[in-house]
Formats: sequence, C-alpha cells, structure tokens
Amino acid sequence: MKSPLVSVIIVSYNTRDLTVKRIKSALDSRGFEPGDLEVIVVDNNSSDDTVSYLKTNFPDLSLIANSKNRGFGGGNNQGAKIAKGKYLLLLNTDAFLAPNSLKILVEKMESDNTLSSVGPQYRYADNAMQCSAGYSPTLIRVLAWMWWLDKLPLIKNLFQTPYHVFDLNWYKSPHYPDWLMGACVIFRKSEFDSAGGFDEQIFMYAEEVELFRRLKSKTNKRNLFTPETKIIHLGSASTKKANAFRLTHELKGIEYIYKKHYRALFPLVKLFILSGVVLRLAVFLLIPSRHSALKEYLNYFKRS
Repeated sequence: MKSPLVSVIIVSYNTRDLTVKRIKSALDSRGFEPGDLEVIVVDNNSSDDTVSYLKTNFPDLSLIANSKNRGFGGGNNQGAKIAKGKYLLLLNTDAFLAPNSLKILVEKMESDNTLSSVGPQYRYADNAMQCSAGYSPTLIRVLAWMWWLDKLPLIKNLFQTPYHVFDLNWYKSPHYPDWLMGACVIFRKSEFDSAGGFDEQIFMYAEEVELFRRLKSKTNKRNLFTPETKIIHLGSASTKKANAFRLTHELKGIEYIYKKHYRALFPLVKLFILSGVVLRLAVFLLIPSRHSALKEYLNYFKRS
C-alpha cells in the first residue's frame, strides 16, 4: 500500500457535527487518487459523543481519544506523530475546505521548495474577509498592537508589517508573512517534525507564532499566504469565548515566547503588554457594550 500524500489532522473538542463535516470535506477534496489522503482525528476528551460516533460511522479513520484536553498544539503534535503523509494539513473543526482548496495548497508546496508552509484566504460565514496572518512580535510591533497604533489612520501606514495584519486589502494578494493562522495550514511533515512541532507549554493562542519562529530557524524557508483559494472559518467553535478571553491568552503566549527566546527583553515586552491592558480597562469602562471584557482584563492584570 502506498503512503498517503497528505495527512489531514483535525483536533476536536465537543464539536461532533462540525468534526464530521470536516472529515467529509477533506475526503471529498478533488484532484487526488485513492490512498493519497488520510484523515486523523485527535479528540481532546470531549464530553459529547464525538468519539463513539466516529468509531461507529468512520471505522477506517485514524482516531486518538485523549483522556484529557491537550490543547490545539498538543493534539496536532499527536496527530503528526502517527501521520504517514508527505504533507500535514492542520484543519480546525470550524474551517470549511472548498473542494479544490487542498489540491491548490499541495501544488504550491510541490512547485516551490523555498516554502515551509502555505495558508489560504480566510472568510467568515457571511463571506467577509478575515485576518489570518502577521509578522514576528517584535517590541515595536507588540507596542503598536497593544496601543491600537496599527489600526489608526495615517499612523498605521508606518507599520507595513504588523504583528497582526488588519488591513483587509493585504489579503487580496500573495504575501510571505512570518506566521499563518493554524486553522488551515499545510506543512511538510519532515520539516514540522524537525522543528519539534508545537510547544505544548502554550495551550492555545500564539502557539503558531512560536512554531513558525522555530521553523524559520530550522529551514530558513518562507511561508506563503495565497488568495488563490479560500476557506470559511467560523472561529472559536470549541471555545465560544469572547475576544478578551482570546486576547489575554494570546498575551500569555507572547510572554512565553519572550521568556523562551528573548529573555533579556521580557521585562520590556511585559511593560508594553501591561500598558495596553490598562488602556483597555480605561477605555472599555466608558463603553457599556464592552463591560463584559473588563473581567478578563482585570484577571490578567491581577495575575501579572
């Protein structure tokens, strides 16, 4: 039996219906021969019937049923460990593959050995463009992000390569960012493995940023964002958490990255982050619709 070309890894957590749709969308990808694709589902101890349903309805599926939630990075690492494909496609349960999407991503990788990864254009369910890439979180980029400078008219033009790219026009053409969102991204398995996969000390949010830094160090290759294909990404299907929750957990990830890779600069990035949190506390206190976010920022501030 030939080895698969692509191993599709889906990490699930209480998302049975979405997980089933993602499995089917992956298997229905066009342009592949029988045996070219394998699908691996890693379930992070769901309390719904995801595991039993998959065992019954997809008996040939590679399924890992965890007894605890190992997070996004941990789950994908488990899937990558047993994957047999030349390429790994990380696919969130809330990311909808178009029939030709996977073929286009593979073709990009096959035709350009200078690429370490490729990611598609992301859209929300209403087809609005979604931000899904960015550049390394240098001190100036973190400061601009925390103080909303990369969103302000005129001033944002000074930050052509921000930590998070918020300019939707950027996503209309190909680019080579420092990191890509992990909801749908393809890697060479050999390079993913050589970089050590995800650092499982980051449970969720910013784990992609840290991985891409190590991939760059190992391979000295580029990451391609391509608008030639798009996916629909619902966002946070398994967490259902507010933006403040996601942001404060991403801030923890940024702190960890600095402790790990730029320890001497950690006090300064911590100062920039705290100043941004204080700014949000002051601003959101005046906006009734944002009062629900105050608790998350207060908790972050107290932990700091």
